[in-house]
Amino acid sequence: MVSLKENSSVEEEIKIRVSDVPSILNKIRNVSKYSRTEYIRDIIYGADDKKKIRLRIQDNFEFQSLNAIYKYKVSVQDGIKKEIEEIIYKGNSKEEALSMISLQGNFKEENSYEKIRIIFFDEHNTEITLDIYPYGCWIEIEGKPKDIHRVASGLGYTPKDYITAGADDLYLEWIKKHNLPEMWDVRFGLTGKK
Repeated sequence: MVSLKENSSVEEEIKIRVSDVPSILNKIRNVSKYSRTEYIRDIIYGADDKKKIRLRIQDNFEFQSLNAIYKYKVSVQDGIKKEIEEIIYKGNSKEEALSMISLQGNFKEENSYEKIRIIFFDEHNTEITLDIYPYGCWIEIEGKPKDIHRVASGLGYTPKDYITAGADDLYLEWIKKHNLPEMWDVRFGLTGKK
């Protein structure tokens, strides 16, 4: 058992690659209810000791919020990734978030990417999101392991379809597959070279 700090939580999740967005939206609607849509920009900060902090800017089209977290991958069991998220800032001030990140040590911006996230919940409060990045689409299912497997099966997937890689790794896999240069800031229609 992992002991958690006060501002920490455990997440269990999988990702599944999506090639047909209209079809998967129909399937998701059959097993869950729509909650909301958000624009998300993640900025990743790294330190010499390989620790990472993610600054997330979320805009649900009514208001903007920010959070900065350490994220640690604990394990992968039955295809499900277990992570610990330790919150170091939650609020709506980018300046305060950056100040909290600077207090953590010598962290520097490493990369950035954005996505549109469409969020659904089923009757067991299992979260199903469709994440649309400039470089591809993935479903993310988060909840209890038995519920993750149940929802994935209801959408027509098996554990062999599960992906435990993070968004950074999926991006690097995509540019390698298409023989593209690595960009520092991956945006819809606007990218910056590394």
